[in-house]
Formats: sequence, structure tokens, C-alpha cells
Amino acid sequence: MALPRLTGTLRSFSNVTKHEDYSEELADLRTKRSKLHEQLLKSDLTWKKIIKFVDDNLDKKEHQTVNGDLKAILQAAKQIVGAENGQEAIESGAVFLFKTFHRKEYVGHDETKAIKQMFGPFPSSSATAACNATYRIASHFTEEQLTALIQMAEEQNGDNRVFFGKNIVFSFDMHDLDHSEELPVNGEADAQKIISLDYNKFLNNQLNHLQNYCDDKSDLKSLEKVDDSFLWCEVGKYLNESQGGTPGGPTTEDLCCTLYEMLASTKSGDELQNELFELLGPEGFELIEKLLQNRSLILERSLTCPNDNRFQTLQEQCKKFIGENIKPNYGCQVTIQSEQERLLMKQYRREEKRNARKEKQAGEDGEVSGEGLICFDPKELRIQRELALLNARSMPVLGRQRDMDFEKIHYPHVYDSRAEAMKTSAFIGGAKVFLPEAVQRENNKMYEEVKIPHSEPMPIGIEEKIVYIKDLDEIGQLAFKGMKRLNRIQSIVFETAYNTNENMLICAPTGAGKTNIAMLTVLHEIRQHVQHGVIKKDEFKIVYVAPMKALAAEMTNYFSKRLEPLGITVKELTGDMQLSKGEILRTQMLVTTPEKWDVVTRKSVGDVALSQLVKVLILDEVHLLHEDRGPVLESIVARTLRQVESTQSMIRILGLSATLPNYLDVATFLHVNPCIGLFYFDGRFRPVPLGQTFIGIKTTNKVQQLNHMDEVCYENVLKQIMAGHQVMVFVHARNATVRTAMGLREKAKNNGHICHFLSPQGSDYGQAEKQCSL
Repeated sequence: MALPRLTGTLRSFSNVTKHEDYSEELADLRTKRSKLHEQLLKSDLTWKKIIKFVDDNLDKKEHQTVNGDLKAILQAAKQIVGAENGQEAIESGAVFLFKTFHRKEYVGHDETKAIKQMFGPFPSSSATAACNATYRIASHFTEEQLTALIQMAEEQNGDNRVFFGKNIVFSFDMHDLDHSEELPVNGEADAQKIISLDYNKFLNNQLNHLQNYCDDKSDLKSLEKVDDSFLWCEVGKYLNESQGGTPGGPTTEDLCCTLYEMLASTKSGDELQNELFELLGPEGFELIEKLLQNRSLILERSLTCPNDNRFQTLQEQCKKFIGENIKPNYGCQVTIQSEQERLLMKQYRREEKRNARKEKQAGEDGEVSGEGLICFDPKELRIQRELALLNARSMPVLGRQRDMDFEKIHYPHVYDSRAEAMKTSAFIGGAKVFLPEAVQRENNKMYEEVKIPHSEPMPIGIEEKIVYIKDLDEIGQLAFKGMKRLNRIQSIVFETAYNTNENMLICAPTGAGKTNIAMLTVLHEIRQHVQHGVIKKDEFKIVYVAPMKALAAEMTNYFSKRLEPLGITVKELTGDMQLSKGEILRTQMLVTTPEKWDVVTRKSVGDVALSQLVKVLILDEVHLLHEDRGPVLESIVARTLRQVESTQSMIRILGLSATLPNYLDVATFLHVNPCIGLFYFDGRFRPVPLGQTFIGIKTTNKVQQLNHMDEVCYENVLKQIMAGHQVMVFVHARNATVRTAMGLREKAKNNGHICHFLSPQGSDYGQAEKQCSL
């Protein structure tokens, strides 16, 4: 919870410091957005207002017929807008249809154009049904009633709002100045006025000028009034006004001591005003203003005036208070003591009495027992507690020991810039994270666009060496035929993947070459079964688990081409591609899906020999552990690890993923040694740098949101196509795919840009090219 803040009026006449680079919290933005949405619902015509209008102006006998027509409008809006956009968007679309057809008997050209411009291509039958239903509803009301409904919404829609600064009148008159004339000083064209650089004279003139316009009783904030008794007098006035002589409150000496210590601290004005407000309350606004304005002078005059006995006593008490701060005091009248501190003080007193008794007994006996030397020392405990409190001031409030211990561990193959940034003192201290300096912003009436440039690539380390294919053995050269060298990520992983049996977890961006890393582990397993230049194909099986059937088929083709020179057979084992036992025995590498391999390994009889021959298990897209299919993948890993423990056989596990924030947890689950087999590469290792652009639609109306999103999508698609790039557009639901494509085509036709969307070849070009390649 944020501390209460004083108003801007107090700050404007004082030297209270201001926050720099203040940005609103996310909760504040959400609150403003929700209030704006509620304001729009109150001002604009909504579906609930239409229903209320119908209920207030019709008899109960006609309600059933009209309700059926209202449902028909909603159904038509659902077909035009799309069910995937939510109920609120459907109701907004129904309101748009009602406003479009409330005076029409049929769907004309203008209405069709308006609906197509708002929603894109739409079924004409839905528009006709909405028009007929709206016409039947409008027939129950008079023209004046419908006009009043629409005009009331338009008048409340914010068209008559007066914007801030609208009534300010600017003067553009030009006045020529003679170079010989003197410029006016502070707005006064007084030629006889003497300009002086003496600050004291200037200050006296200003004070005299203020006194002419202020009453004699006005409290001028004159610097000359701040003397050695200023703090004492002001505190006395505050206590008289707030307490009114009520006994039991703080004394003037105690409150002056507390205020003096707070003013003498190194805290800024904003931090100090919050503490003063908590101490003095709302009644102390005037006192807080005076203290903050004259803070430096109060400290200076108080320390350099030894004649006042009251301030000598006050300074001694403050020094004693600062030097012997036993407990944290928040105000002189309140002492905060936790239950643990109360028990500690109780133990302190008990042990002190016990030590006194032992010392007395030792003095009478003339000797000191050995047990008395090793005892509880309350003074030492008090010193340790004070040191712990001092150290706690510089420690983060929500810090945990587990996180601090975790930060001390350094993993050699983890390149995570975000984790490194979280270890910095600024992040631990609660500093806010800002966007990079090269960010480009564009703000217009429809949307706000933020372009984040791509991150700089990771500098090449001294120990990094590119691996060339010509330096590999014969098996590696045959498998990577046609390639000259491995890329940067593959070269870093090469030593662990190609020359060890360690379990591995690879987290790298899309397109970084994770499939070739899997190929390195496959080649390592094949090399272990070569005897006298012959590969023992019956001694091992390699299983590649892909999340989808289409990906399984693609991986089967890839590995088949790569391993064909070695004579290794690769087959696909999915629900669509069944294999007989003989085919499985003649296959060295199986590409399957999680569900299929789960069924195969669950069988207790029949496929036991197959599971025992598995030497390498490759899990692609291992981040599926967090999704609905996660339990299936988890059972496969658990069953494999159980087999390793029970049979004492070696089965290497390789996990591949592009997005895995909790890579340490997954590495522990896969039994990966994080210092050897864990490899994490962030966006700095992307082969093609990735820039990001975020676009936020400003309107809160759902129908307008859909329309503006389509407009922005079309503008960006057209920009990329005209630059010669390919474009992929992702939507939220399958039903919206065709609707979005049709909308882009219609906008291209209407704007005359359809030529940019057409392929330079004919429709049969792809089929002819495929036949020629065969």
C-alpha cells in the first residue's frame, strides 16, 4: 500500500523534491481503462439500453414478439462479427445493426457498404434477417421515440465535451522592438528602475512587493523569521491546536527532538513529507509546510546558537537519542515492539538475573565454575541484534535466502541476459525496468505503436571455436555431407553432444539449429556400436518424440536423407503409420509422437525387447510439459528413468525447446547435470535478429476495436509485401482465418493494391514445378 502524499499545493511553494521519470503503475492504467470503458457504456448506445427502451415503452403482450426479433438481431450479429470475439463484441455489433436499419425497410447499397467497411465480408442473409427484425421492432414505436433514442446516445457520446485549453486565446500579433530601447524587467517597463545583481536587495524588493498586497496578519514565509526558537514555537502552536491541553500527549521537547532528527536525516523532501504526515497527521499541514520550506535554516540556526538553554537541552537529548537508539521509534508517543522482541527482552532479564546469582555465588566460594564462563551473554546478544538491524536496512525486504544462494552458482553454458540483469543491485533495489533507448513510438488517434529494435548479438568468447566438418571423423563427414561447418550454437554444444553420454537440455531460439544438435547425439550413439568398420545395427534403437504427426513426417525425411549414407533406417511410428514387428526390428531410428510411444512402452509383454534396445531418447518441444499433453510426456520420462535404475542400462535423454523460462527445473527433471549438459541461449544468439512491434488500439468499443485491428493489420501487411517480404498473419480462432483473409482481399481491391498480393506466376506453376522435379 502506498503511503499518503501531500497535495501539489504544498509542494508548489516549497523546496520539496519531485520524482523524476515517474510512470504510472499497471494497476493504475487498468483502473483508468476500466473507468473509461464504464464511461463509454454510460454515454453510448448499448444493447442493454435498447432492451430497457423496449421494456419501458411496450406492453407485456408485445414483449414476446419483440424479444424474438431482438434475438434474431443478436444471431445475425453473431454470424457477422464471429462467435470467437466474445459476447460484448456481438452485442456491440447488434447495436451497430440496429442503428443502421432502424429506418430502413430493406438492405440498400449504403447499408451494405457501411457493414462491409466495419466488419469486412459478411453473409447477406444475416444482414437481411437483421434488417427485417429491426424493421418489425421499429414499427412498434413512433418516429419521435426512435429519434429521441438515437439522438440521446449521440448527445451523450462526448461530442459536446469541452476539452482542456479549448477556451485559451492565443495572440499572434507581432511587435517590432527598437534595439535602442531597454527590455522590460519582470514585466515592468520602468526606465528609471535600477537593476542590481545583489540577491539580498532583490529579495527585500520582492518581500516589500508582497507586503503591499498582503494583510498585516498574513504569515509571510520570510527567511529572517527563522531564528533559534522557530522550531520550538511552531511545535508549541501545533500541540496547542491539536491537543488543546489534553494530558497524556507528547511534550514539546520530545516532539522537537523527533522532528529535529528527521530534518537532519539525508532523506529527500518527498520521503520526509510522508513520514511527517504520518507523525503529525492532517492537522500538521501548515507545520509540515514550514518545516520543509525552512529545513536547512532550522538545522543551521539550531546548531549555531548556544545561548538558548532550551536548545542546548534539546541538542543533548537529540544526540543521546541518535547515539543510543535502542528501539525503532515511529513518533515519540508510539513504540513498535514485536512479539519476538518482547520474548527476547524477557529472556534478557531472566538471563541477567541468572548471571547475577552465579557471580554472587562465585564470589562467595572464591572460584569461578567452568559452566559459568560459557553462558548466555545478554549484552553480546544485544550487540548482535543491533548489528542485524543495521544489516537489515540494506537488505531487500522480500529477499529469500534460497534465492541468494542460487545466485552464487554459475552455470558455464547458460547465456541468460535476463537472469544476469536480475542479479544487479538496481533490480534488487526495486528500480523500474525501461525500454531500450532506440525505441520508436508512434501515437495517433487510432492506435499507439512501439517499435523495439533487435538486441545486439552476443560477443564471441575467447574459448569459442567453430567446428568444421572436414575435422570430423568419417561418420560425421558422411552425415553432414554438403555442409562446411557448424554454426555458433552447434559448435558450443559439439563437445558435450558428440563426445559424451551426458543427458542434455538445449534451449535455443527458433531456427538456431537444434535438429543438427540432435543429429550429433545420434552420430555419437552410432559410433559406439562400430566394430571393425561395421555398424552393429541390432544393438541399439534411437527414438525421436515429436509433438505433431506433420513434424514427425518432416523429421523422418530429414534424418533419412542424412543417415542414408550410413545405412541407418529411419521410420515413422504414429497413429497413421503403423509398423509390424519385423519392420520395427529392422529399423534403427523411430520418429513417433508422445501418445504413441506412451502406448508402446506401457505394454508389459511383447515390446519389452524394443524398449530395452533404446539407447537415446530425444524429446522435441519439451516445454509441452506445461500444456495438456504434459502428463503423457512426463510419464515417458519417468518410465525411462525407472528403466535406467532397474536395469542399470544407459539411456541418454535429450530435451529440445525454444521457449523454456524455468530451464533449471526441467533440467533437474530430466536428470541433466546443469554444469555439463544444460545449454541455454537467449535472443542474442538468433541467426536472424528479431525486432518487435507492439500496437495498441485505443478505442474501448468492441466493434471499433475489430475494425481498427483490421485496418492496422492491412497497413502493416501491405508495408511488408511492398518491401518484398513474406507475411504470416495469426488469428485467435480457426473461424477467423477465412474472415481475416477475405477482409484483407476486400481492402486490397477497394484501395487498388490487389496487384501486390497476386503471385507473379500462374496458379498451375507450383504443380508444374513439382512434376519437373520428379
